[in-house]
Amino acid sequence: MYKKTETDNGLRILTTNMPHTQSASIVLYVGAGSRYEIEQEAGISHFVEHMCFKGTPNRPTPKEISETIEGLGGVLNASTDRELTSYWCKVPMTHFRLALDVLADIVHEPLFDPLEVEKERQVILEELSMTYDVPSYRADLLIDEVMWPNQPLGRDVGGTRESVINITREMLMQYMHKQYTPPNLVVSVAGNIQHEQVVEDIDRHFRDRTRDEPSQWFPAEDEQFAPRISLERRKTEQAHICIGVKGLSSIHQDRYALDMLNAVLGEGMSSRLFVELREKQGLAYDVHSSITHLRDCGALMI
Repeated sequence: MYKKTETDNGLRILTTNMPHTQSASIVLYVGAGSRYEIEQEAGISHFVEHMCFKGTPNRPTPKEISETIEGLGGVLNASTDRELTSYWCKVPMTHFRLALDVLADIVHEPLFDPLEVEKERQVILEELSMTYDVPSYRADLLIDEVMWPNQPLGRDVGGTRESVINITREMLMQYMHKQYTPPNLVVSVAGNIQHEQVVEDIDRHFRDRTRDEPSQWFPAEDEQFAPRISLERRKTEQAHICIGVKGLSSIHQDRYALDMLNAVLGEGMSSRLFVELREKQGLAYDVHSSITHLRDCGALMI
């Protein structure tokens, strides 16, 4: 059960009342991710997410942002994917308004200090390098490239070394101004809260934001008519094999049936893949399958 309100400037607010809880969880979703980026901007959604934690006029340093929440026993983090960037926070119920203030602060007023931009650029480059040091991560990226070549869906969400090196401070600010607009945001809250009061608290932080139109996402291009394969040789002790087949979108009527199939096939230690390959034959330590549902497509990965 949940309640939903859309404010005058297009912000959508969802709440779930959980009277038995002593904490509150807030998630702010933004329509920003690799599916919204042209090739020259690859990784910019992820870069913006990082910069939101690097200081605001009210909390000028990353330490002040994190300590405001963690000093209360709470947690604060964010992530970027193909279709969404999410900022989330969980705090004791009594500190709900402070947590909301911190989230609104970091997505409204990041400083984009030039020195911090350059410092964080190096951090992201290290993050990209990490995927080359972990073969299983690399296999996950290669299968995306094979299934969706030459389009945003097939790129690393973090971008490429070349694109990240060439993203400027001005590009970051323009992209954030374009995408972080109320019609492109959803705020969800769960806890011992009242919907009307939460809407009032959130609207206080967002009502002055203009209702601009964000950039749209790039649809999937499927021109595959034969099997594809990608091989990358590494001097490792194990082979990392990934098989991908086309799946279903997040609104397809059969998506729940596909989720059930995935559970039987390779999700958990009682799944057929795990029982056969690990328990019976002892061929692998790790074997599993997973489902991805996107707006207009999907995938089953083994």
